[in-house]
Amino acid sequence: MRDAAVAIRSLPRRFGEIMNGPAADDAWDLLARTADSSGRSAAGWAANTTALVTALGTAIAALPLTARPAAELAKVVSARSEPPRATAIATVLHELSEAAGRAATAIEGRQHSDFDRKCVVDGTEITAAALVTRVVEAAVANLHHAEAALDAARAAH
Repeated sequence: MRDAAVAIRSLPRRFGEIMNGPAADDAWDLLARTADSSGRSAAGWAANTTALVTALGTAIAALPLTARPAAELAKVVSARSEPPRATAIATVLHELSEAAGRAATAIEGRQHSDFDRKCVVDGTEITAAALVTRVVEAAVANLHHAEAALDAARAAH
């Protein structure tokens, strides 16, 4: 699980690498907030990742997984169209950084055996370890979607 915590801590840096343009470049900020064909912008993908990581941190901190945190996480893992709460790139990245730090700390604070506990996500019973893996995979997929959204926005402008 330590590798998962490291991966989660790296998310703000990785999103920042693709979303941070030249300083004080309003055009770049606009590109990062321009929706792609799926209706989500690079900033939107980052905001969805923040929601995923926040829900994961809440669920792991609540181990053993109770119905409420597991249900909240299932809802977020399944969500793909929620608009971002924040639109400024700096704000989106700051929120992701805060959420990633909390989630990674929650993971690091648990015993290895805690991750053998089970919960139900999308109607399937899985271990907390599998849940962490699923969220990390979704976050990395969101990173790729954000990069593609930014590339599409650049090509259109």
